Amino acid sequence: MSETKPKIFGSNVHKEDPNDPFDRQRSIEDWNQELLDQQVAFVMGVGGIGCTVAFALARLGIKKIILWDKDVVELSNLNRQILFSRADVGRPKVDAAADGLKPHLIGKTEVIKINQDIVSHWKTAINIAKESTVIFNNIDIGQYFDYACLSLSKSLNIPCVSGSSYSRQWMVEFFSGKKGECSFSYANAVGKAEIFEKLKPGKIQEYERLDFIEEDPNPPSRAVGSNVIVCSSGGLMTVNAWLQYLFGNNMPNFVKFDLADFWNPDGLIAWPAPTEEE
Repeated sequence: MSETKPKIFGSNVHKEDPNDPFDRQRSIEDWNQELLDQQVAFVMGVGGIGCTVAFALARLGIKKIILWDKDVVELSNLNRQILFSRADVGRPKVDAAADGLKPHLIGKTEVIKINQDIVSHWKTAINIAKESTVIFNNIDIGQYFDYACLSLSKSLNIPCVSGSSYSRQWMVEFFSGKKGECSFSYANAVGKAEIFEKLKPGKIQEYERLDFIEEDPNPPSRAVGSNVIVCSSGGLMTVNAWLQYLFGNNMPNFVKFDLADFWNPDGLIAWPAPTEEE
């Protein structure tokens, strides 16, 4: 009976290039930096999750990051939105985020910024998505907007990853965009059928604006609390879901993680993707 030999780390590592800032990640098994070099990420929302998403993408060395946000930096953002400092208070978030990313652009990543309301400039968002290889939806508008992003993803056959946080919990929803696959929020949409019908993949690219969607009555962050740990860990895992899929690994469609209660059944949840609706 043959014995399984232990794996010797470093046995197949490439020759080190002292001028390559990505040398250490190239050493990870099955890593494909050349594939990452081609990726264009549309980052919707540069808040607690979105700042970390953009940070991670910059450090990974993708081709282009497109930042979209309509808000300005507030003092209360600074405890968790890692690209901002006190000097940025009052500035548009996309401007501050683009500046905050500069020390982290260790490769040739290009950063584009758009300071607009995405609901009233939906056609622009569609055109950007057409140039992108992945959508990161970090905008807290509500279920109708999330459904619209998933529909856009389905219509363009590109991944859409949604990251969010609530108090001590972060949630990540990853959808491949592939035909025949679906996503939890899309398959379990609850609300006004006439609005969801307008947001179907076959119609989602027709609109200049999405003024007909409604916002969810979400509590303000002041009511539930938030910090850098939940936002940054959630943001990193949002990027990780896409990254692992890009490299050929099977990722759950929905993950919820409670920072203080993850050993209990409801503190860590991971669900596979539902099949596409008939």
